[in-house]
Amino acid sequence: MSLGKERILTPLRVISGTLKRKKLFSVKGRSLRPTSDRVRESVFDILQGIIEGRRVLDLFAGTGAMGIEALSRGALAAVFIENHPSSLDALRRNLAACRLEGVSEVLAKEAEEGLRFLEERGGNFEFIFLDPPYGKGLARETVNKLAESAILKPETLIVAEHSPAEAVEGIFPLERVDFRRYGSTRISFFRKAG
Repeated sequence: MSLGKERILTPLRVISGTLKRKKLFSVKGRSLRPTSDRVRESVFDILQGIIEGRRVLDLFAGTGAMGIEALSRGALAAVFIENHPSSLDALRRNLAACRLEGVSEVLAKEAEEGLRFLEERGGNFEFIFLDPPYGKGLARETVNKLAESAILKPETLIVAEHSPAEAVEGIFPLERVDFRRYGSTRISFFRKAG
């Protein structure tokens, strides 16, 4: 499926784990910016050894590269929230190609709507990845919503990708426990304070 100036490509790959080197479908377009292999590898190097057997939420999932990487490295299950039609198509193709349908769920919803749905359904996650579009203030807005969400456990780690222009620190009751710079990408790690 192709929409406008977007097209499905295959420049991404799974970095490590049971699906190592598996190519992933990606969507390239003016409004879409998948997390690079380099940034993904760096994030998962930080998380090495603590993701196995955990439940993962991939918000603004795009093609699902973050959640798929987590599953490849031993995560128990992943929920993907995405509403862009081309990204959803690539995400579903990636999950099928990786044979991950049994340990994954795709919610074709906007992030806020998807969070409300998950809160109403119950359950929680140990890891939450989010990579919203840059320039719209969505990283801070989403972390604010997560800060009071019932889907967080005391030990939940939120990994937020954002632009250098977006300040995401100082969100109570979360504390930023780590911060990394990768070119024009910033990664902030949050956990409940205390």
